[in-house]
Amino acid sequence: MLDFSALTLENAPKIKHLFTRSYSKLCDYVYGTVLLWRDMWPTEFAVYDDILFLRIKLSEEKIAYMLPVSDDLNKALDILDKFHPEAKQFTNVPYGEIEALKQHYNEITAEVIETGGDYIYPAESMATLGGRKLHGQRNHMNYLDRTWAFHFEEINKNNVDDVRNFIERKAVTSSSALFQEGNKKTLEVLDNPEIYDFSTLVLYAENKVIGFTFGTVLRDTLYVTIEQADRDYRGAYPKLASAFVSKHLDKGIAYVNREDDLGDEGLRKAKMSWNPCEVVERFIVSVC
Repeated sequence: MLDFSALTLENAPKIKHLFTRSYSKLCDYVYGTVLLWRDMWPTEFAVYDDILFLRIKLSEEKIAYMLPVSDDLNKALDILDKFHPEAKQFTNVPYGEIEALKQHYNEITAEVIETGGDYIYPAESMATLGGRKLHGQRNHMNYLDRTWAFHFEEINKNNVDDVRNFIERKAVTSSSALFQEGNKKTLEVLDNPEIYDFSTLVLYAENKVIGFTFGTVLRDTLYVTIEQADRDYRGAYPKLASAFVSKHLDKGIAYVNREDDLGDEGLRKAKMSWNPCEVVERFIVSVC
């Protein structure tokens, strides 16, 4: 049987080892990202033959399935068809996998999700901020280097309260449920570091936190799930981003996913200013 259960903080560690791939480098198939947004988009999971199946409750009446996390997509879809023949809609499907669904189901329709695609960057250029197109970010970072005494730390029990205080001072405030949930779950990460198991980095200037970030390495990509910095300190964002990527270069990463822009024009401009090599769109695919 393929029995689905709600994803919770308690049962998530049992399936962490099954997050072995991400289709077209989309963050939607990464353990930390799925766990962080499990309540915003109510998420359920099932396991069969070491294949991870995920589905999301889009509304009271509507459920959409993710692509099964498996290196044999056809085999996984056969299992899903067998136990859940009603599974007729897939969400968070990258363009590159639409053809595989078409071959499996013959007739499908695909519609792009309008909240923006994931921004993918070359890891080496983000680490060095080299090249003409990143000279603006490099200039901001150099300003911070010249102006303030700074250092980096990983988040630990000795500095976690510093990070919490920074969030209270500088967290994005908005009536948006998305921003509110993001702030709530960021604090949850700090309270449960062993469950989320993120790689972390904190930027200090003048002995106070001016930025921090969480992320995950999966195969050849670093997925940056949370990144906050104090804009009163010019250069904080590029300094933090560059250092976080540099920290993981020896793990063989070639790309950085800094996730989507949530349909926000300001975020879109900010992410484009980093010169992405690709923007991976998401699609809803319905089986006819």
